[in-house]
Amino acid sequence: MRAIKPVSMCAMLGLALVLVFGSVFSVSAQEAKFSAKEPALLTTAGQSADLNMAKVLLDRNKVALKVAPLAGADDLKDVGSLIIVIGGSTKGLGAAGINTDKEMARVEQLMAKAAAQKIPIIGMHIGGKARRGELSDKFVELVTPKSSFLLVVKEGDSDGYFSKVMADKKIAGRIVDKLGDLQEPIKAIYGK
Repeated sequence: MRAIKPVSMCAMLGLALVLVFGSVFSVSAQEAKFSAKEPALLTTAGQSADLNMAKVLLDRNKVALKVAPLAGADDLKDVGSLIIVIGGSTKGLGAAGINTDKEMARVEQLMAKAAAQKIPIIGMHIGGKARRGELSDKFVELVTPKSSFLLVVKEGDSDGYFSKVMADKKIAGRIVDKLGDLQEPIKAIYGK
């Protein structure tokens, strides 16, 4: 019996590796097929300062942008894609004069309008662990499953939430080690 147990453990490990690497290749294949048009409407879900980091990254890659932290349905006019930077900030919400419930309702209406107009939604979670927790996770759980594509910095996926949603909902995306690594997928998405 003892000789069989290590063999079956090895078989299980081999199967697990096939499943893990198989899903990684699957995401890569989906990623290769995803593209979006410009200009992009850049907004936030949660009013975090991560919006500014995303803007710098997108500007660096010459993506035509319309930036509106409090974007509404009317802001979707004449845009080719919607980028939502996900991360809650009590300071940011206060500065915008909006509470969590109003922000959730705004983002939900915006995404519904984008979906109705067949505008792809790109969810970006770039703030790492600092943008996870009770406040941010409300926005993460709102935006992530309704995204067409996800760009995530690995530290923010330490609990595997983004990976699981991507696999379960078959959402294409890219999880990268650090913020600078997002340049390549952004270029690929916008044909730069």
